[in-house]
Amino acid sequence: MLRDTLHWYLPLDKYEPWLKKWILEDHKEWKVNVYGQCKSWLDQVCSLGLSAEILTGAFLYLLREQKGKYCMFWFDAPIGYISATKELTPDWEKYWKDKDTKMVHFIGKDNIVFHCIIFPAMLRAEGSYILPENVPANEFLNLENDKISTSRNWAVWLHEYLEDFPNKQDVLRYSLCANLLRQRIMISPGKIFRHEIITNWFAILWELCQPDPGAYQ
Repeated sequence: MLRDTLHWYLPLDKYEPWLKKWILEDHKEWKVNVYGQCKSWLDQVCSLGLSAEILTGAFLYLLREQKGKYCMFWFDAPIGYISATKELTPDWEKYWKDKDTKMVHFIGKDNIVFHCIIFPAMLRAEGSYILPENVPANEFLNLENDKISTSRNWAVWLHEYLEDFPNKQDVLRYSLCANLLRQRIMISPGKIFRHEIITNWFAILWELCQPDPGAYQ
């Protein structure tokens, strides 16, 4: 059924010049996957002036004060970070408004647009909040060439890993950390000791064992 209604839009186009300068010029040091996705969004989305609801396809929630009006879930969710901090400490403004605070958002790649574009635009519009210094988003985690999925039971369950590899939790931590800078994160518990760990450690040991050329000059 068609009916007349008033749509609310997130006017990202008004913040396009600022977003492009803040991200593309002032934060070229961001990870390649983050920088590239932001550039793609800024080139294609902001100029269209579309609503955040249409852009993301995120869950919507009903606005209590406005009958029949729904707001994109991810428009409100970041505000929860601020309110949660406020619940934890009366000094919450030190974390969100202090110019000496350096804020870093550790997220997954599917949330890049929210943490790098939508949320910063909201903070910029309000005016008194600091912006994230960096947003080091990680890639999706793959398991033996297939995306990890707990619903399909295709995952590394921690309790099973610890049973199969007792006292090897640091090895798993090392493998995950060693993969963070890659464009695709992949783990394979059956091969983790033979390939990832042994190869990397031998490479490090080889470098340490090499004589310093300067010692012979």
